[in-house]
Amino acid sequence: MQYGGQIEANWESAGLRLYSSLDRELLSELVADEAWSNEGLFAFCQGLRRLGQIGGNRVNVPAMEATASEQ
Repeated sequence: MQYGGQIEANWESAGLRLYSSLDRELLSELVADEAWSNEGLFAFCQGLRRLGQIGGNRVNVPAMEATASEQ
């Protein structure tokens, strides 16, 4: 790799947290976090759903199903 040692994370990554796609319990806690916006939670859950479809044995995501909210 020509630039492998020269790449650095930018300031925006300072607050990032890493989660394992195999840690089902931690992912469940993350989904239940009240800090999510509606849009953010939807996007995250869609991403987890898709990761579960294509990730094979490298993924252990919580089971999720979409439900319509009651009004």
